[in-house]
Formats: sequence, C-alpha cells, structure tokens
Amino acid sequence: MPAGTSPAIVARLNAEIGKVLADPSIRERYAQAALDAVGGTPEDFAKVVKADFVKWAKVVKDSGARVD
Repeated sequence: MPAGTSPAIVARLNAEIGKVLADPSIRERYAQAALDAVGGTPEDFAKVVKADFVKWAKVVKDSGARVD
C-alpha cells in the first residue's frame, strides 16, 4: 500500500486477503507452486519486510555485488 493509506482501508484489504488465503482451493494452488499461503496483520508483514531487508542487504554486501 502507498504510505499514508487510511488504516481503515488497510484493515479492510487485510481482512479480505485473509479470507482468500483461507480458501482451500487457493491454498492448494499456492502449494502446487511451492508457495505457502500465509496471512497475518499488517504489522506482521512490516516485520517480515524489515527482516528481509536486513538479511538481503548483508548478502549483497558480503557478495561484493555492485550496480554499475
């Protein structure tokens, strides 16, 4: 979501996405693609994004990769 999106809109989208991810047919389609259908709160997602940023920033730094 863009920064500044209304918390009510974020909550509504989160609830609707949660319903979709709870659908057994959707879970099966994700499983067939070797993906996990995981829901959660927007705060949970923010924690995952922050942790991934730290993890992958270290990988890039350690690899010596650079953008030319």
